[in-house]
Amino acid sequence: MATTCYVCDGCNLVGSLSKYLQPLPPDPVTGRKGHPMHWVSIPLLAITSIVPALALTPLAEFSVSRYHGRWYEISAIPGFFQNKCQRDVQVEYAPEDSGALIVRNRCQRPDGAIEQTEGRGRALEPDLPSVLKVTFVHQLGIWWYPFGRSQTVIAAGPGNRWLVIGDPSLRYGRVIAREPMLDPESLRAVATALANEGYDRCAFVLKPQSGGREQLTRLCDEVR
Repeated sequence: MATTCYVCDGCNLVGSLSKYLQPLPPDPVTGRKGHPMHWVSIPLLAITSIVPALALTPLAEFSVSRYHGRWYEISAIPGFFQNKCQRDVQVEYAPEDSGALIVRNRCQRPDGAIEQTEGRGRALEPDLPSVLKVTFVHQLGIWWYPFGRSQTVIAAGPGNRWLVIGDPSLRYGRVIAREPMLDPESLRAVATALANEGYDRCAFVLKPQSGGREQLTRLCDEVR
C-alpha cells in the first residue's frame, strides 16, 4: 500500500511564511521586544498540528487525464456544497497550463437557481496521480492547497465509466459517472469498493439527476 505525506504542503507553507514570525525590533520607549504577528501564527499553529491520516488504497494504473471532462455525481456523503443542492450535481475537470486541474462543481438549489464553485487540484506525488489535493480556497491570487482535502480514487468502472473517490478521514466520499445513472451491477461494485475501505454505505446519498433517478435515497437502501 502506498503511503502519502498529507502535511508536506503545510510544512512548505510554514517555511515560506517563517520570515513573518521573526521578533519585531525593541520598542524605542519601553525597550521590550516585539512579537510575531498573531494573524499569521494562529493559522500556522493549525497547520503544524495536522497529523497524517490513515491511508486509503489508491487505484493503480491511473492517470490524471482520466478525470478530464464532465461527470454526474451519483452518490456522495453530503458536504458543504452538496447541502446547498437539491438535484443535478455535476463536476467538470479541465487541465490548466500550470499542470493543475480546474475543478468546477455545479448543481440546482431548492429555489431553482444554479450553485457553482471552482477550485484547483494537483497530484500529491507525481507517481501517484490517483491521489489529488483539491482546494477551493483562493486568496491573494494563490490557490491554498494546505487548506484543501485529499481526493483518492479507490475504484473505477470499465471504460472509465465511473469513479469512486474518498478521503482518509472517511468523512468525504463521492461517486461520479459519465452518465446520470448507474445500473444495479455497477452500484453493487461501487458499494463493495466503499465497504472494503471502511466506509458506511448508508452515509452516501443519491440525489435526483435529470435523465437518471428522480427520488432521494441512500446507497445502502439501493444495494442490500
